[in-house]
Amino acid sequence: MSMRNEILELEMLFKKMVRTVHHEWQKEGFPKIGRTQYAALEKLHELGSLRLSDLADTIHVTCGAVTGISDKLIEGGFARRIRDTEDRRVVHLEITPRGLDLIDQLAKKRAELSHLLYGFLSDEEVKQLNILYRKIMVNVEHMQSQMST
Repeated sequence: MSMRNEILELEMLFKKMVRTVHHEWQKEGFPKIGRTQYAALEKLHELGSLRLSDLADTIHVTCGAVTGISDKLIEGGFARRIRDTEDRRVVHLEITPRGLDLIDQLAKKRAELSHLLYGFLSDEEVKQLNILYRKIMVNVEHMQSQMST
């Protein structure tokens, strides 16, 4: 198989894996929360309340996108906005008890999905896959920075 065909097959397999994960995630009947909202909740759980701009940086989305993400989390009762006590213009987002409960449920589901997807791989294979994904992402980020200049 030519290298071009290998890369095309790799892309197709990756897309199929992402769709499978998304399907498994949604079929559990959890509240309608996307992966990006889940990532935001995880960061709020891990780091505590964050300014919206800091949360955007942490989960690698734009400030505009984090506004929509936070709106959905607030609407679901999983997070709340709080004003900075020193500068009222600054808004923080913090996780609520309902959000903490959801994180616990989703962490269990995530562990199951991780086992399903990667449990058959050896520790060395997981490390190698991680190295390859990181290498690809460094290249993607480099390409993006070149395109934006």
